[in-house]
Amino acid sequence: IARELHDVVAHHIALVNVQAGVVAHVMDRRPDQAKEALAHVREASRSALDELRATVGLLRQSDDPAAPTEPASGLGRLDELAGTFRNAGLPVQVARADQGTDLPAAVDLAAYRIVQEALTNAQKHAGTGAKAEVSVVRVGPNIEVSVLDDGAGATGATGTGGGHGLLGMRERVTALGGTLTTGPRYGGGFRVHAILPVQTRAGAERKPV
Repeated sequence: IARELHDVVAHHIALVNVQAGVVAHVMDRRPDQAKEALAHVREASRSALDELRATVGLLRQSDDPAAPTEPASGLGRLDELAGTFRNAGLPVQVARADQGTDLPAAVDLAAYRIVQEALTNAQKHAGTGAKAEVSVVRVGPNIEVSVLDDGAGATGATGTGGGHGLLGMRERVTALGGTLTTGPRYGGGFRVHAILPVQTRAGAERKPV
């Protein structure tokens, strides 16, 4: 629950902050652009509320018919996620080679949250003019998720000094039996690379012998 709350709130508040800055900068000179930025603020705020409701629903009693069993986010919404960052000024390219892969819900959610957090970090720390690339590839029994940026900032800053972003990613991946590698790229930028097993540990334990 703590990881979900962090990922949902940090992502959407970061986007709201960026768009609010745009409004303050162009309100007098370019009212049309300010109006567009305010629309993005409203969209990000609404999305945050929807995801928070879904997350809080996890705390309800299991016999409550109105309680969602899990947040709805997953790789099926990856293009939508990338679009929110493009609207906030971060160019994002998405490449996928995982067609036909039916992911367990926990893996699907973890992959989405990893991309979300890595792009949020890039938005906050990579600097002006940075670009990001996202790839999702099926490699044997695993899904590999990579997020790269070419920024000059310390994109991994949220993983140190009391931050929860990279720590939360690592906890998600470890819980599923996967591995996470993060660090600066040669020549500048930052890289997040997660390897997630398509079959989770829980699924392996249920498999008959």
